[in-house]
Formats: sequence, structure tokens, C-alpha cells
Amino acid sequence: MDELKGELRQVNRLIKDSQEYKSYIFAKNALKMKDELYRAVIEFKKRYADIERYTEGDPYDELYKLYVEYDELIHDSTVNEYLRAESAFSELIRMVTDEVFRGFSFE
Repeated sequence: MDELKGELRQVNRLIKDSQEYKSYIFAKNALKMKDELYRAVIEFKKRYADIERYTEGDPYDELYKLYVEYDELIHDSTVNEYLRAESAFSELIRMVTDEVFRGFSFE
């Protein structure tokens, strides 16, 4: 167990040293400096998650309306950089998770 914890700490360090993580933190900090934008992004993300979580069937139409409503926000350069960095970092985390659980069966 101790060996596994050591390896996981190393993975944690590698993630924190990755360009994806560094870009995400930089973009998040830049966004937080613009309080109004930051609050709007948080609201957008909350509404997005609610649509995905609570819409029965295909949420496409509701998500499309949300994107239209927040079009100006999404195209703001600071917000856009943050969303792209967040997406890249999320993809890195998904890849790490997929690798960790590759070959396991949870049935």
C-alpha cells in the first residue's frame, strides 16, 4: 500500500507539473481577477450542469439556448482561455483516470 501511495504522489506531482494544469491555474487566476466575469462563468457552468443533470432526453435544445444567451461571455478572451484550459486539464484527468482503471471490471 505504501508503494502505491508513493506512486500516486508522483502522478500528482506530474499532473501539477503538466502544461495543462499550469495553463488552467493561470487562466483561472486571470478570470478571478475580473470578479464580474468570474461570477458569470460560475453561473453559466451551474446552469449548464443543471441542464445536463435534469433535462430528460436530449438536452441539445436547452444547451443551445444557454450558449446563445451567454454568447458574449463565452467569446470574451479571458473566459474563452479559461474554458479551453479547463477542458484541456479535464481531458488530462480523464486520461489519467482511464489509465488507472484500465483492465478492471466493476461488475
